[in-house]
Amino acid sequence: MTELIQKPRHIAGLDGLRAISVVSVIGLHTLQRLSLSHHVPWWMLAVSNGALGVFIFFVISGYLITTLLLREQGKAGRISLKSFYLRRAFRILPPLYVYIAVIAVLGALRLIPGVNTREIVTALLFLRNYAHGVSLWAFEHLWSLCIEEQFYLLWPSILVFCLLRRREGAGKALAAKIALAVIVVEPIVRVVWFRLPNVTHNSGMIHLNCDGLMFGALAALTQGTKHFEALYRRVTRWPWLLPVLLFGVSGASGVRFQNYWNFPLGWTIDGALAMFWMVWLTRNPETTMGRALSLGWVMWIGRLSYSLYIWQTLFTHHENVTIAGDAWWMWPPLSWPCILGLAVVSYYVVEQPSLRLRDVFLTRMRWHEL
Repeated sequence: MTELIQKPRHIAGLDGLRAISVVSVIGLHTLQRLSLSHHVPWWMLAVSNGALGVFIFFVISGYLITTLLLREQGKAGRISLKSFYLRRAFRILPPLYVYIAVIAVLGALRLIPGVNTREIVTALLFLRNYAHGVSLWAFEHLWSLCIEEQFYLLWPSILVFCLLRRREGAGKALAAKIALAVIVVEPIVRVVWFRLPNVTHNSGMIHLNCDGLMFGALAALTQGTKHFEALYRRVTRWPWLLPVLLFGVSGASGVRFQNYWNFPLGWTIDGALAMFWMVWLTRNPETTMGRALSLGWVMWIGRLSYSLYIWQTLFTHHENVTIAGDAWWMWPPLSWPCILGLAVVSYYVVEQPSLRLRDVFLTRMRWHEL
């Protein structure tokens, strides 16, 4: 079987993985909403494993960011942190800030109680996962975006340091060792942290939840090396087994046993399985599984995933009754078309124009730097 490695901005399979991830998040939040009035067995929560979906998002993000930075280093001989942060700002901030503005307006209209300056500022600055005294349900899901943005602040500089004044291979090896060290130490940090008295027991903080991102970075740094490829060939001998183990065994164990499984062992297993599955999909788009995740509508959902993730809580959280009471369009599954509709508007009216503006801005910036 011929394996393909494609350009980072068009890597096969990743939009399909994003689609799986965001659908699992919406599915979980839907079941949590329905569980208030109906019994939901744990196996249904395992099928719609939103926590695992977010973790897969982290693996993809770590892989893409590291791949793009390495490609820039290879082409230009250096990594421009200024350009990196401008690209991320145009990509992440406009859709999110539109959502925050809508929540602020709904708060001003007294349709969402509890909207105040502290809630809005911590959302704007991606500090909610460490801030005390913030609990607004409409911003509850932003913890994962906080982790990603904090990763963007830390990892590119670490990568630049590793590559600076070193041969490319040596610099990549050093960065890979750092990523691997974080992956190894992270379960210990989680277990110890949650046994400490008088600390915030919130697993949504980056120092407790960054190994998914590091698994993605590790794949970008080590694929093509002898050790990675030898392990990859063994792990992907039966590629269908990877999603089965990821969702049906490790993910289901996480739902059933919660942090007793996730903290010491589960998230590490999830990260390894997600990493190898992701790399296999990027290299094998012509297989049955690859073609399934490359269907037009699946990839479209994947491209909408960021906007879907931003807007879904507004329609799936049980406290949204303050907005429209028991209106049909606020209750799942009838609310799903509303989530999709707002995501489509966000993608085509906010995301895409912002990305086009980004390209124009960066082109002019490069021209002035010549």
